[in-house]
Amino acid sequence: MNKASIIRYGATTALGLTMSAALLSAATMGDRAGDSEREAAVAQSIAMGSAQSLQDVDLNLAAMAQALAVSAMAQRGQVPDPLFESLARRFFALSDDTQGIAFFRAVPDKDTAIRLASPNAEGIAQFNSDTGSMFMAASHAIRDKRIDGSQLAFSGSNGRMPLTLVSGPAVRERIGEALNFDLPKSSSLFTMRDGEVVAVDRDTLGRPGKTGFWRLLAVRGINAEGRPQPLGVLAAFVDASALFAGQDLPPLTLTGPMQSNGSSAGNDDSRNKVELSTGDQTFVVAFPKARTSLALSGWLVALLGGLIAAGTTFFAMQNENNGRKDAERRLSLHKREFKKRTQELKRSEDRFRRLAESTNVIPWAADLKNSRFTYIGPQVERLCGYPAESWRARGFWSDHVHPENRRQFADRISQLKAGDHATIEYKVRSADGRVVHMRNMLTLMESRTKSGETILVAQGYMLDITEMQTAQATLDEARRSAEQANRSKSEFLANMSHELRTPLNSVIGFAEVMKDEVFGPIGERYREYAESVHSSGKHLLSLINDVLDLSKIEAGKIELVEEETDLSVLLSKCRQLLHERASHAGLHIRLEIPVPLPFVLVDGRRIKQVILNLMSNAVKFTPPGGRITLRAELIAPKGLKISVIDTGIGMTKEEVEVALEQFGQIDNELSRQHDGTGLGLPIARSLAELHGGSLGVESKKDAGTTVELWLPLSRVQSKADDKVA
Repeated sequence: MNKASIIRYGATTALGLTMSAALLSAATMGDRAGDSEREAAVAQSIAMGSAQSLQDVDLNLAAMAQALAVSAMAQRGQVPDPLFESLARRFFALSDDTQGIAFFRAVPDKDTAIRLASPNAEGIAQFNSDTGSMFMAASHAIRDKRIDGSQLAFSGSNGRMPLTLVSGPAVRERIGEALNFDLPKSSSLFTMRDGEVVAVDRDTLGRPGKTGFWRLLAVRGINAEGRPQPLGVLAAFVDASALFAGQDLPPLTLTGPMQSNGSSAGNDDSRNKVELSTGDQTFVVAFPKARTSLALSGWLVALLGGLIAAGTTFFAMQNENNGRKDAERRLSLHKREFKKRTQELKRSEDRFRRLAESTNVIPWAADLKNSRFTYIGPQVERLCGYPAESWRARGFWSDHVHPENRRQFADRISQLKAGDHATIEYKVRSADGRVVHMRNMLTLMESRTKSGETILVAQGYMLDITEMQTAQATLDEARRSAEQANRSKSEFLANMSHELRTPLNSVIGFAEVMKDEVFGPIGERYREYAESVHSSGKHLLSLINDVLDLSKIEAGKIELVEEETDLSVLLSKCRQLLHERASHAGLHIRLEIPVPLPFVLVDGRRIKQVILNLMSNAVKFTPPGGRITLRAELIAPKGLKISVIDTGIGMTKEEVEVALEQFGQIDNELSRQHDGTGLGLPIARSLAELHGGSLGVESKKDAGTTVELWLPLSRVQSKADDKVA
């Protein structure tokens, strides 16, 4: 061994021993500085990537919710399937982290909700309040075609969404919050366990499709009073693994969502945590801390590694050139990867910009202290005529609020504090003098300037609701005109009917004197004429009375004279009054009272008028040999039901609708044999509603008709036998 080799070997041995000492030092103390840098890099990657992706989902939701609101207002609450599918496909094209999208439509009727949801979901969500129940039905649901059919979002029976995803407590609570909240909300997490979808507070993220959550946003319209009205909730099912995890990240545990001021995910000191705030909610993403400390066996490995490193170093000196080339190759690979990531980020930014600029949803951020926008979407120029640069000038915003709304706008802004969410509607002046109606949905928060000063900033979305306001104003004017025309018609009919009755009573009276030959005989022919005049006059008086009753009802001038009424006696009298007329027509009237009826607090004369109207119709439209049944029974808790059942000619569904209209008459052989105005059923229904009840008609052609008069349970006083006692 020559001298140079000895020197080289001695140097490498000393270096190996030095490296062993360094490794042993790291085993006891740990290189925490390096660990902290790596942990910070992982946390930054999670926070930036997740925040950007979730922002894309929220912007897509806002744009689609606005389009659905405009469509639903134009279609009376309906959303055409082709429109929804087109909007959903565009949503999927702009968002890579969603599995599917659904529209939970708000309806007041449970049967309608079940019918709307049945093709898409296994259940519905119900909300109860002092004013009644409201149901949320998944009326539309579409899966991204790029997602495999076994994925979580649509894994129920026949490809429908499971109950847990549409009506479970975890979803129902968040939908309720979303209905009263103008910014997106997140539901609990969902995952698959033993082949079933379950809600969880936290889950370890793995392969895509294993865990997800709903991102919810209310869809609002304008009701008849000009106030915002919830039309439903738009929901995107977000793939949590695709949103938060990644190929270069360690195993992650996702917890949430929770209130922003709530506790983080436990006190596990062995894990790092990243909090992602979304409005008043927070997700917590945890990943393991790096560990550099070693056990006793690790010390031995470190010592052995140092000795091996000494020998390796000797040979590494001779391979320095190869190592340098390998480093240059890796550097080149990293540069290409960096370029690829940069291009992906640019495409994401371009996609967001196109989305923001293609709709009337204008994102903005503002410094409230200086009353100026720090950012506003460029489409504001298309809407108001002023470029975005003008809006960023100090005071420009408040100066261009319409004078009618300026004080109200300033007061509303001044009342808000950090953490508040608000929706403000006001008018602004455009560059060409037009008045544009705006709806601003905003969130306030505190921020610090470079000098350390705390300022109040706001951010949100601005919508143009001019068309909706114009449509509402037109609707209000049309309604007022219709109400005025209806009042004028009712007053005219009431006045004319009253004026006609006075001379008509005289005609009837004189005709009766002549037909009865009170002052002596007048001859057979003149007596027949007098009888005809008398009969026609009474018929005309009956028609005028019907018109007068209807006009009084419409004008709200009928006052009920309520008193305790023995319903059994009233029904018997009605049967007795029509018995002779029915007998002449070859009909039989049967009275059925299964159990003693209670006394009711009603206007006996008006209820009697309703029953006689219904029975007269039954006699008129039942051929000889038929049967008419008058039946009454108490059905708790719905109320007291009085039924008039005949075996007459019956009606189709369309004919029933005609019969219930004012002056509606059914054209058939029997109806042409009898006179009438077509006001009997409308008057009967109106009188029933004045008592707080209702009138229903069920009929089948050539089989008969059943008319049911319902009186509310509140009008029932006591049992008939109690009165006797």
